[in-house]
Amino acid sequence: MSYTAFVKKELSYKDISKSCCEKSLLSAIVRLEGKFIHEKNGYYSLRINTQDNSEARWFIFAMNRMYSLHSDIRIRKSRLNDSSVFLVKTEASYASQAAYSDLGFMDADDEGNGRFTDISELLISVCDRYAYYRGAFLSCGLIKDPDKGYYLEIASKNGIEINRLFKMLQEESLVNVKRSRRRRMEYLYFNNSEDISTFLNMIGAHNSLMDYENKRIEKSIRNDTNRMINCDEYNADKSVDTKIRQINAIRFIQKIKGLDFLNDKLKETAMLRLNEDLTEYNEIAEQLKVKVSKSTVQKRLAKIEMIAKSLGYNE
Repeated sequence: MSYTAFVKKELSYKDISKSCCEKSLLSAIVRLEGKFIHEKNGYYSLRINTQDNSEARWFIFAMNRMYSLHSDIRIRKSRLNDSSVFLVKTEASYASQAAYSDLGFMDADDEGNGRFTDISELLISVCDRYAYYRGAFLSCGLIKDPDKGYYLEIASKNGIEINRLFKMLQEESLVNVKRSRRRRMEYLYFNNSEDISTFLNMIGAHNSLMDYENKRIEKSIRNDTNRMINCDEYNADKSVDTKIRQINAIRFIQKIKGLDFLNDKLKETAMLRLNEDLTEYNEIAEQLKVKVSKSTVQKRLAKIEMIAKSLGYNE
């Protein structure tokens, strides 16, 4: 099961206590995904195409529960892949016209695109707006598994309704929603994990939100751990390279001039650096006759390297 199907399954089984919220949810599905067909009897039927079984099931039950409308469903295979597409079609009758009118439907153009009245007055309350967002995600939403990245979108060919939804979300001031257009599709999307979590909470996907947050935390811990390991490995490799470079410089001086060429402090430090058991600067500092800090040891070894280069040493 995809992560999108996981979230939609929770939303489709979620009980809605208020009829106004159920109407808002259903209105979002019809407006964003519905296509109206002018039948021979003069009435319109409504068709919804979806790849999500949960959405198709919820839509059929909701239309029957709220408006006593019968809906037929057919299943066919997608041309693009082997997935199933569910075609839901409501009856065309006087009752269906009354239902569409209640959802704000006015008329349809030659292509079956519905024209709707402004429903802003129906979405004044917070619960109605959140139910509308839930319906929008059920019909046209997609969310990426947080293990693979942070992305949530709502896509539809109905630019008018996408624009309405975009403005509604902007006015909420809770999420940073973005908009784009690709080919004939209009997109609203979030690519920030905090915004996605907030949106999941708004639409009532609380179980999915908990799972999302757990995965997000696990991913963050995993990334931090990998970053620390990589940093430690880098520092270890760098420390080994530095030690080899310093030892080679000391051996060059030993071969060309002898270590007596160095002053007593540098000579003592050089001899300890040649000791393979002493790897860290603080270990060398502890073995010196006069105790110094590890930064002093580092400066002495850097000085030895400079002397070696002045004698012709080339790394």
